[in-house]
Amino acid sequence: MGMMNPPERCHITNERTENYPSSWDLVEYIISINGKRMLFRFPWEHQNNEFVENKKHILHGMILNGKFPAEFSNVEGPILNNDTLEKLIRNAIVPNSPEGKINSLLSYLHSLQSFEGSQINWPDNENRQDLAKRLYFKNYQELVFYLFTLHEQGYIDGRDATTKDGADLVGLRLTYEGLAKVIEINESGTQSNRCFVAMSFSEAQSETRSAIRTAIDNCDFDAILIDEQHIDSDVTINDALIAEIRKSKFVVADFSEHKHGVYFEAGFALGLRKPVIYLCAKNDFSNTHFDTNHYPHIIYENLEELTEKLQTKIEAWIK
Repeated sequence: MGMMNPPERCHITNERTENYPSSWDLVEYIISINGKRMLFRFPWEHQNNEFVENKKHILHGMILNGKFPAEFSNVEGPILNNDTLEKLIRNAIVPNSPEGKINSLLSYLHSLQSFEGSQINWPDNENRQDLAKRLYFKNYQELVFYLFTLHEQGYIDGRDATTKDGADLVGLRLTYEGLAKVIEINESGTQSNRCFVAMSFSEAQSETRSAIRTAIDNCDFDAILIDEQHIDSDVTINDALIAEIRKSKFVVADFSEHKHGVYFEAGFALGLRKPVIYLCAKNDFSNTHFDTNHYPHIIYENLEELTEKLQTKIEAWIK
């Protein structure tokens, strides 16, 4: 527990804490969650600021989905504080917008079907708050709001089970319109296994291309490079790359050699609210444009480092 007694409840998850013996002048404690034990280290005076307190369900969801960076939950890891927690929240690739939340919930409901049109096996009351956090909702009441919205839009059927204890919807199943919407979501790339790679296609970058592909393949995504795609004769390169970015879940953009196309493709992906992972060789980073160099980059000195860091980033933020 360091030299200070830990709080009774975790700053992030509200789970009960367990003392961790240590000589550090810190608050250190262990929680048991999702079948794992995790160690957190905070300054003794730490209190969540307003932003972190309001958004800590995102951190909780990251933990439940195995996306919380491992280096922040072990004895040799960095000390957590509001700056660190804010950065984790702001960089988290999770459904934040109303559209993202409703699409994520509908896709999750679709995954629970045993066959098209079957009734969905919804969790019991004891597990509903955990489900809400796993889907990055603040609480089950927020999740229910989106359930009713899906019902009002005709994407799901269900019975209104609202009681004095709160609103709820039971007997859920996707409608034909809901199934069509899931296909639309999948085609938009939100749930796809495709990663669009924007980079220089010069001969000097061929080994970099292989290193990037290895990281993407190791994470079970398909790397899409426009110069490897068969493009119909009546389709321009620009139309083809725009279509491929739309169908991809995320984009990896390597700014080494600073090709204008990479800036365009990364910016287009951002406009579609798709996650973009920024890369650049260390000896070339000083030349990056000010419009992008303030975004967090994976800056690599060699190809082994590139593959390792990119794979870690995808596993933590995308999968």
